[in-house]
Amino acid sequence: MRQDVCSECGVSGTGSRYLLKDRVYCEPCVGKASREAMEKGESPHYIPLSQSRVCARCGASNELIDFTTLRGQGLCPACRQQLQNWPYPNWLKIGLAGVLLLLAVALVNGRKYFHAGRSLYIGERLVDEAHFEQALPYLQESLRIAPESDKAVLLTAKAALKVGRVDIANNAIQGHEGGHFEDPGEDFQEVKALWDRANKAFEKADKAAKLEDQDGHAAEAAKLMHEAATEYPESKGLAISADMFDEGTAFEDKDYDKFVSIAQKQWSSYPDSGTAAVLSSAFACKYAITEDPNYKKQSEDMLKEAERRGGQTPDDKKSFEEYAERIRYRLSSREIISKTEYNRRFRSAQAKSQ
Repeated sequence: MRQDVCSECGVSGTGSRYLLKDRVYCEPCVGKASREAMEKGESPHYIPLSQSRVCARCGASNELIDFTTLRGQGLCPACRQQLQNWPYPNWLKIGLAGVLLLLAVALVNGRKYFHAGRSLYIGERLVDEAHFEQALPYLQESLRIAPESDKAVLLTAKAALKVGRVDIANNAIQGHEGGHFEDPGEDFQEVKALWDRANKAFEKADKAAKLEDQDGHAAEAAKLMHEAATEYPESKGLAISADMFDEGTAFEDKDYDKFVSIAQKQWSSYPDSGTAAVLSSAFACKYAITEDPNYKKQSEDMLKEAERRGGQTPDDKKSFEEYAERIRYRLSSREIISKTEYNRRFRSAQAKSQ
């Protein structure tokens, strides 16, 4: 009887022998070799050596040599060569080519959706980490490609509302069938609560703006604006407006030192045409009651800065000139009057004369 030598331990005998990757192993060694093959990412399957001497296709046997295995089956040389060189039918080749072509077309056309999915994944992760500002560009990109996606819309709206960008949230929601969602689940309810809170705050801000235009209501307007900023602290604009309304209260109370202090803080934090113009107004008030030329120069300098930073549209220029006209009157007359009184004295008369 033929004796087979184990390729691992070198022991020969007539006991059970196994074939793994065309190498002979005894029973104790084949288990170890199989585990090592698995750890290397190779096939761990082995077969009894007796099976390797019988061709799985034609049934031929040979006790003198081991047939080479193919996918765990012993094959005689003739059958192995025939299977390796097996001619595939034309219909199968054509079908495979068609499948590959369809796959290529799908990959090309679906590329933008892969990009949208990636952007949505990154945006969602940033939202979960409360990095709402960083999340917005990714979510807006995913929404641009897939505007019908409930998830993209709600995540975009949430991130926008969390940073006070009500305009972006509104565009996202209204662009989704006018704000209609088939399944108003937890995400929808969370966004709705944010949206309702923001709307309530801006309603108060609108009321405050209307009161500010009326003489004697500056304190009431400022109170409403501070309530709005407190209800929706995510909006930096409301917080800025609350400080600006405090300027109006200080002006109405004739507390011009406070007026200057608040205006300087605003200009330092948000240097633009508007804050420069208000600071010019505050310095003009101080000049009117002190006649200190330093305040007059500071007012004139800030007025020039406001004009330099102002918009270039006809409406922007008209608005600036109307404001600057009142400041120049204050500097020339040293009389401090409200916008309403100035309009009554001078602009109403101009309108009638025209």
